[in-house]
Amino acid sequence: MCDASINDALPPPRRKLVPGMCIKCKVTKPSISIRRTLYCKDCFVKASIVKFRAALTKSRKRVELPQTKLLVALSGGAASSAMLKLTADFMNMERKGTDAEPPFTGVVVGHVDESCLFPGSQEDEICTIAAESGLPYFKVALEDVFAPGEGQLALLELVKASIAPGAALDQFCARLVEPAQTDSHADQLKALFAGLTSATDKEDMLEIVKTALIMRLARNLECGAVLLGDSATRTAVKVMALTGHGRGLSLPLEAGTESQWFHGVVVVRPMRDFVVKEIAFFNRWTRQRAAFVPTFTTGGPRRASIGRLAEAFIVELDRDFPSTVPTVCRTLQKLEPRAEALAARPCVVCGMPAEPDAHAWRSRLTISNAQDTEQLPVPVEASAADSLDITSCLCYSCQNMLHHTTPGTVLPRFCTTQLQNAEDSTASANNHNDLRAKIEEFLIDDSDGSDNEH
Repeated sequence: MCDASINDALPPPRRKLVPGMCIKCKVTKPSISIRRTLYCKDCFVKASIVKFRAALTKSRKRVELPQTKLLVALSGGAASSAMLKLTADFMNMERKGTDAEPPFTGVVVGHVDESCLFPGSQEDEICTIAAESGLPYFKVALEDVFAPGEGQLALLELVKASIAPGAALDQFCARLVEPAQTDSHADQLKALFAGLTSATDKEDMLEIVKTALIMRLARNLECGAVLLGDSATRTAVKVMALTGHGRGLSLPLEAGTESQWFHGVVVVRPMRDFVVKEIAFFNRWTRQRAAFVPTFTTGGPRRASIGRLAEAFIVELDRDFPSTVPTVCRTLQKLEPRAEALAARPCVVCGMPAEPDAHAWRSRLTISNAQDTEQLPVPVEASAADSLDITSCLCYSCQNMLHHTTPGTVLPRFCTTQLQNAEDSTASANNHNDLRAKIEEFLIDDSDGSDNEH
């Protein structure tokens, strides 16, 4: 009797694997192979939904995210479109019990319109994708990055004579200028990217501008979290590209599964466990729309930019070695932001941590002309009263980008805000040091107190 009751309490044994059949149901022939694992169509879709829910739930627990409004960043590509569908299903799924609380107070969709730079972008298709989700949809134009905010009128313009040919002579100076009344925001945006000389710098600036607009939209809508649709393949490419840019210090913040670097907004990447093949078949079998998203290197050679080269390297290597992408992603998960990165001031341009000694480090690594190094000319504009030295406010990667930028280029408006915040924090630190110096003689040293006790 005891043996019978024990056997009844045990869960039923798992069915053995059936060669040539789906690994889940074991009765249907497979339709797809993911990392040498066979799935049928229905089981693959269900497994994708479960994997997304698990990833999003784990991220909420890791960052201790309270109930808040969620913004889904929609670019229109395959990954973000699949993320939008999975998020909508996550919010609409049936819950057991009447006391179950929803994971988020609300979900909205945010999109950055890039038609100003890429007239061939499928903005109408992206609007249709957002409308089919049934979620509130908000769109900001890329040129809105030059729109003035409250009490914000001046823009930062790079000074012409502040950048010398050699890295050891670089002194990044800018001045505050008033935008011309005749220049539209679209003209200012086009002038910004026209001042960038390489496709790599243009791709970097485009990513910076889009991130700033999404974060601003999230704050305006009072969203506490933003979902980005970076897939596992995209994450592996991003790791290689950021490393090539010299962004190792901010790598966990820019490509990690969760990031709390942005003030008041948590960034979550729940598609990190999906490779591009999974996303493509999920969209196909669930009839999820996706739009074509052009960029500066679309249709270009593999050496068109660092990002394009990193993408070709990862895709071709993963084709012969399927464990390439998972290995890179697992290595990234082991990286944690360093203490000095979290304590560093944000870069004026990209907003990521700016290394205090980035300029000196860059001077040691860069090959300069010996004649330029011996003769140290003093820039004319750098000595002007209206010029600001922003060298210490730039990270290593942004210094490389501005080194090749055409003089006179006007930076986006959020750079002025980040420069003002950096100056305020520096002034606060200086005031603290001055106050410390004034009361230094009245402070009791801990060592003196310990000696007196003995």
